[in-house]
Amino acid sequence: MTDLNHYLARHYVNQIQLAGIAQIGVAELDELIAARLIPAPSYVVSDDGKVTSFVFGQLDAPGATPGRYFHPAQSVWIARAREAPTGGAAHQAESILKQRFTTSFAAALAALNLSLWRLPDSFDEDGAPIANGLQARLDSAWTYFLNGTFNLCVANPISEAHIAYKEVLQEKLAQQSENGSRDAFTPQQARDMHGLIDAYAAASMRFSPAEYPVSSRKRLVDGLRARLAAANMD
Repeated sequence: MTDLNHYLARHYVNQIQLAGIAQIGVAELDELIAARLIPAPSYVVSDDGKVTSFVFGQLDAPGATPGRYFHPAQSVWIARAREAPTGGAAHQAESILKQRFTTSFAAALAALNLSLWRLPDSFDEDGAPIANGLQARLDSAWTYFLNGTFNLCVANPISEAHIAYKEVLQEKLAQQSENGSRDAFTPQQARDMHGLIDAYAAASMRFSPAEYPVSSRKRLVDGLRARLAAANMD
């Protein structure tokens, strides 16, 4: 079994397994994805040894087992989609689900703006929403949700709050570490950075062996920890 197979088996399920968990047929699963009611698979492994994701594109994966792979949390979003009133129209269900997702995501961002990291494009100094900036974030989040990105990079993508927390953590860590390239830290900054890295590491996925070398995990967790260790030695 390849390293990629081990990673997928540990953290993901294929379409047949997911359908069983959600107690639906594979055909209905495909219909929900096509109707833009649930996320697409996070990984697709082809018969010719390639793994494709929206985040990293197509990468070589010789020996990997072909299939479509989903985070087990997908079952939460399947249940929500199946409960959505449609009025007989799939586009109405998408509109309802998008509104529910973005409303909850906006509430999570508002709380994180006050407690974790300022989002000056989306909230003013008093915490009031900035309409255009916040809407851009919400539209982007819905797009990434549907294309499977969050199920690839968020450790526990069971709610909008979990997703938003990981996203804002990454934004804070990237800015404070100069996207992982910063080398100089005071002792207090180093302690704060270690805490931030630990929180981000817990909130994000480890990424598969195929994509790890170009992942945020390598840059913002392992690489940055190494930089902090080197700075401490100096």
